[in-house]
Amino acid sequence: MTHALLTTGLGPRRAMFWPRLALAFGLAGAFAGASPASEPKAGSPATPAEARKTLDLAALPLMDQAERPSQRNLAGLVYTARGDVNGAFEFHRKQLIERKWTELPGGYVSDQAASASFRRDGFSLSLSVFPAGKPGLVSVTLNNHGNVAFGTLPVPSGAKPFYGGPVNLAYLAESPVAETAELCRKRLLEQGWQPYGRAGDTEFFKQNGVRLALRVTTAPAQGGKTVLDYSSLLMSVDLPAPAEAESLQYADSTTQLSFETKATGAEVVDFYRQALARSAWEATTKSANKLGFKEVLIFLNPQKDLLALELQDRDGKCQVRLKHQTAAEVAELDKRLDAGAERRKQENSKPLPKLALALPRDASNVKVARSGIEFNVGNSRAKPVVEAWRAQLLKDGWKERAVTLDPVAGSASFTKGNQHLTLIYSDVGFVPAEVSIQAIGVELERAIPGK
Repeated sequence: MTHALLTTGLGPRRAMFWPRLALAFGLAGAFAGASPASEPKAGSPATPAEARKTLDLAALPLMDQAERPSQRNLAGLVYTARGDVNGAFEFHRKQLIERKWTELPGGYVSDQAASASFRRDGFSLSLSVFPAGKPGLVSVTLNNHGNVAFGTLPVPSGAKPFYGGPVNLAYLAESPVAETAELCRKRLLEQGWQPYGRAGDTEFFKQNGVRLALRVTTAPAQGGKTVLDYSSLLMSVDLPAPAEAESLQYADSTTQLSFETKATGAEVVDFYRQALARSAWEATTKSANKLGFKEVLIFLNPQKDLLALELQDRDGKCQVRLKHQTAAEVAELDKRLDAGAERRKQENSKPLPKLALALPRDASNVKVARSGIEFNVGNSRAKPVVEAWRAQLLKDGWKERAVTLDPVAGSASFTKGNQHLTLIYSDVGFVPAEVSIQAIGVELERAIPGK
């Protein structure tokens, strides 16, 4: 059987929008601190398996006439459907109530926007619905924020609640920003949280299947005081990372982890053999296999989910990517690949059609093969490059089958008859962005400028 390797969601950004708006305008009083009664019970952050017993968003029914979700997994659901804001909100509100989730105070519903938070067994869930930009379409987002008891997280002595809600909690502190951040970081490590990357003034930590975000900055209009804001999201899959990982990025929409390290590829493989074994993952081969420009090691668990560990040496460091696929995703992919293999077998005597692709002028480290092209571009350039290719392919008659285009990572797949293309990019912001295109049934080549 053939297995294919496919290379921050909207929820976190929306969850942090209103608190930051309050900071900007000094509206601290607009957010009441979470009361003890509304706080989840203190305990270890849940594993994905524990969270699935409460709710699996991948299995939650969608509205009628829903389009293919851009995210649909354990922790997040994002999709577009025909309908109005009120109808879509009530559709999912009823679902959650029937599943014994309790709607919390502070929700908002209008013809233009609707949002609410829900809680069950210590887990917090957010639901938001907005117009999708086209008449008659709405965008629906559900995010599970895990079961973190924010009141148990460390804060400096004398810090006072500033604003908060079901999915975040912020404090005002007198201590300087750097001192506050270091104190919180040290105590979080003592509580068992592991460093899990950073973005700007936000540092991430992971424990079991929950990712915690700590943002520490100077509070506007508060006399130079420091504000620290905790928020969290459930992870659809628990992807560990070595302590020395650098430039770490995790995207739950693609269930993908990427980072770089000074450790050797062999040391990274050794780490994952031991770390994943504790969760019943087992490598399918004794060593990593060469696949194109990378080395790849596949892990399977008893449920037949798949983890693809990709390694590549670049600029004296090991670039690492860990990609998760569920058993259902693997089975569907195998089915498509087997069907494609049979078609290729029947058409083996026919020469493959060629597809010439124009690469951006700033492309570097370009590697071209008949079935794939890979290159680097500058930060924040990967998504525009893929969007330009996407527009051209659609114009040339290719049909789009799936697309996920987030700022830090994404993919899009296309078909034309028996030809298949998969565009993949990763743009974490700390290292050059990576773009690749893989082809089945068509031979790729680099377009010559002017032709």
